[in-house]
Amino acid sequence: MKLEAEIKNIKKILVDDENFFQIPDYQRPYSWDKENISDLIDDLLTAFQRNNDEHYFCGSLVLVDNKSDNRYDIIDGQQRITTFTIIACVFRELFGVSLGKKASKYISNSIQDEYEEDKRKLKFLTNEKYQIDFEETVLKRISFVETKNIEKTFPDNKYLQNAHYIRQFLKERVEQDNINIEDFVIWFYESVVLTSITCPSQDSAIQIFNVLNDRGMPLSSIDILKSTLMSKLSSKEDRTAFKTKWELINSNLKFSELEIDNMLNTYLYYKISSNPKNRLDKELIDVFTKEEKSSLEIIKEISDFSDAFILMSNQEDKYIYCLRYLRHKIYWNSILTTAIFEKYSHIEKLKELMVAYYYQNWVAGATVARIKQTSFNVLKLVKINAAIEKIVEEFKTNIDKYSTTKTFKESIESSSVYGRKWDRAILLLIEYFSSDEDKNNFIPLGPKLHLEHILPQTLTKTWEETFSAEEILEWTNSISNLTLLSLRKNVQAKNNSFQEKKLAYKNKDNVSTSYIITQQILEEENWNVQSLKDRKIKLLDKVYSKTLLFN
Repeated sequence: MKLEAEIKNIKKILVDDENFFQIPDYQRPYSWDKENISDLIDDLLTAFQRNNDEHYFCGSLVLVDNKSDNRYDIIDGQQRITTFTIIACVFRELFGVSLGKKASKYISNSIQDEYEEDKRKLKFLTNEKYQIDFEETVLKRISFVETKNIEKTFPDNKYLQNAHYIRQFLKERVEQDNINIEDFVIWFYESVVLTSITCPSQDSAIQIFNVLNDRGMPLSSIDILKSTLMSKLSSKEDRTAFKTKWELINSNLKFSELEIDNMLNTYLYYKISSNPKNRLDKELIDVFTKEEKSSLEIIKEISDFSDAFILMSNQEDKYIYCLRYLRHKIYWNSILTTAIFEKYSHIEKLKELMVAYYYQNWVAGATVARIKQTSFNVLKLVKINAAIEKIVEEFKTNIDKYSTTKTFKESIESSSVYGRKWDRAILLLIEYFSSDEDKNNFIPLGPKLHLEHILPQTLTKTWEETFSAEEILEWTNSISNLTLLSLRKNVQAKNNSFQEKKLAYKNKDNVSTSYIITQQILEEENWNVQSLKDRKIKLLDKVYSKTLLFN
């Protein structure tokens, strides 16, 4: 058997009767989370709305034909194939009765064999529990429940968690954009494609996997953009000038520990103020063609924009520090770089509003789809130097539409702040604004930064005498019981008594903690329910002073 590579749609991969797949026992467990699901659903629906007559490429699938099991072993692509299967099951539960024969058959046959109901298209060999969870809670039937905390409701079942996220994100976008679900389901199976590579052996499959994931990549869209712009210059002197300018841009970015692809993507968002439909080079060349600018004019603008990007990225600014913790950096990056580039009149107020808006959405669990269009609208307003009141109105309209503030406050005031993706970022926001100094050093979310439970998770007798079981459940993982420590201080504090913890915070090894919010705890004589209530008020006051700006 030779290596075979082909572009295949999901219909051909999952629906066709002869294809059955399994995850080998040496593979890692399924690991996609809420953010992966949010990005995928948003990308799929955006592609369907904008380019539903084109294929949407969704990566590679590396397989080995396992003759002994009559299935294909998935060497690379298990996260996507598993997620596609979960999406099919969600389609079945949400829309099954309203879909036509074609869409319904696609869904059913991508989950199980058309003629053998118990023969599933995908199964796991990694762990018997995973297969049982997948089979009983997703493949057979999904019993959806209404819950505010999906991960807490299904702590050990990633498949069921993601089924609930898929349902949530699908329903939100379908209702918001009035999407024809019949057309979308058919498009999903017929137009979402992967590069399917079937290998003769496991060794050859792993070799292909390593090549696909190696740093040695083909010509990038940035290389194509550079080449295209240079080709439009007729004289050798102009091409030399362009090349010199390009290399200077790249050098300045690297000196600032920034990447040219991040800068150019930010520049693309500045130019089009909307979601890109194609590769960076195609999008920008289309823009430049419409503007009728020469390549030397273009490289001058890119250079000036790059300078603004570097200036924005290197600012010693508390608000920008807070924004740097956000996952979807492109939106705030493009808005603030544009503000600097266009010399926006109200940039300081703009930064305050952006921290308030993006943090409310982050803590409230909003998807990228919810913030995307508002970000583009604000970007457009900044480009025309609109009044700051217009931007306040834009943010507020979005916040009010989804009742974001209500969910934000419920999340941050809850008993389960610890373990959320934003827990350290919220405490760092409080930390930055606990000082009156204009400039602070940026604190990275690295392994040296730890969240300390003042009332420890593992209790000694002293703590159990101070707190009841109900109080422990209510307060242990709340914001008022959390503080910041360095790695060394965290190890020193351990699960000790409060007095011993204070010694570790203060002067263990003659080194005091550097965090203001932790130093403030040293003022407490004891740590009890009243201490927690008082600290909660102080912390929330600081958070709300920076985030509740749209009421």
